[in-house]
Amino acid sequence: MLVWLVRTVAIVWLLGVLVVAVGTYAPKLPVIGFAGSFVTGQYPLHAALAAVLGVGLGAAGWALGARDGAVVAAVALVAAAALAGVLVSQTRGERIDWWAALTVVDQPDGRPDRTEQYARDELGRPLHLDLYRPAGPGPHPVIVWVHGGSWVRGERDDRTALNRWFADRGHAVVSVEYRLPPPAPVGEGQRRDVAAAAAWAAAHAAEEGLDPDRIVIAGQSAGATLALSTTAGILAGELAAPRPRAVIAYYPVTDLRLVDRSLQDAVLGGRSAARPRETRQGSPIDLVRPDLPPTLLVLGSADHFVFPDRVRAYDRALRAAGVPGRLVEVPHADHVFDFPFGSPGAQVTRPRVAAFLDEHVGARTP
Repeated sequence: MLVWLVRTVAIVWLLGVLVVAVGTYAPKLPVIGFAGSFVTGQYPLHAALAAVLGVGLGAAGWALGARDGAVVAAVALVAAAALAGVLVSQTRGERIDWWAALTVVDQPDGRPDRTEQYARDELGRPLHLDLYRPAGPGPHPVIVWVHGGSWVRGERDDRTALNRWFADRGHAVVSVEYRLPPPAPVGEGQRRDVAAAAAWAAAHAAEEGLDPDRIVIAGQSAGATLALSTTAGILAGELAAPRPRAVIAYYPVTDLRLVDRSLQDAVLGGRSAARPRETRQGSPIDLVRPDLPPTLLVLGSADHFVFPDRVRAYDRALRAAGVPGRLVEVPHADHVFDFPFGSPGAQVTRPRVAAFLDEHVGARTP
């Protein structure tokens, strides 16, 4: 009975490990590719340790008399080596807190310093922002953070640990709650909300110790798309807010024509073909211009939601137009690889984002 149990657990465990390992290196495989890139984007250390445990289970089965235990152990060892390769490629020799990679699997509460209402939506519902203040005297540069959620969901505290991390390094953060459907369309209203939050930071700069001339708009996923399109709208004079000094976009959707039709209906009020003006205003690929501020793009190379080739093409378009910045990619990582604050991808990209901020806005008054 014990031999049968160990053998069964070892084989089932190995199958799970193989799905992750194969999917990691073949991300275009249906289902398996997504499972692999999702796990190795957020939890690559856990995946590698699971493979090592598979080696142990196979060896235990073989020691108890299961003839196929040695095969299980050998295959699990190959998977462990492959998954260790993911860790090597993602960390690139950077210093990693491996205990955090193992234990910090979500976003710890960054405890914003205060919450303020900054606007109302079209139904009169209040919209709030969370303010994260750096220690010490200002004026501090400001990051206006825009959450993701496919434009139809999400919370302003989705990256609360990251926001506190920024504040600890001298950047005040204004994390924005923006309108969500119903009613639809919300696209133009959401950009107005983001601009209004940036305007709030400028209007309250003196009392909050903020620098209205050093505002950065940043976000992830749909929020990254809003950060990019709002910035373009400000430069075009369509939105009232201070000109941002820089933009940070984690895995943005670059073209609204490529999103699901139901999302087009919610954001645009119809299909993109029937809403060319709204589509253009919300699609960063249509908004490239030479006077855009420095723009940093962050991407998982196996992202199943935002088409990495499109993000790379957008990056090339920005640089061809003369817009400073760069693209940072995390190998084998999928969408929201940075949600676990301790994930290797999150740990590796944060210093690169900080260096970009130091270069373009600094953390102290010049």
